[in-house]
Amino acid sequence: MDKRHLEGQICETILAEYLMRRGFYVFIPPAGFGPVDVIGISGETGKVYLFDAKKDTKRYLKGRNVPHRIHRVLTEEQKLFGVRIAYVNMDTHKVHVVPRINKEDLKPEI
Repeated sequence: MDKRHLEGQICETILAEYLMRRGFYVFIPPAGFGPVDVIGISGETGKVYLFDAKKDTKRYLKGRNVPHRIHRVLTEEQKLFGVRIAYVNMDTHKVHVVPRINKEDLKPEI
């Protein structure tokens, strides 16, 4: 398996765990490709969220000593569907969702 595909699968799995621990029902499309990697339904409100999981990568900007996240751009199809990008740190398992998930849709992490 290609290293990038393997990392993508790992990021999707970490994102699924992140969402389940926060009270979401999680679904992963069986095709393995397309505009959506993970579907999450809030157990609190029933709101549906669509996610594109991306490995969280950083770069240093010229003249700065602080790393900055490399932001990804949604496709036109993803914009139409309202997909959110979930940046997943494979080492720490931290997830940063853009735009954020509404607070009322989240349970405290277990």
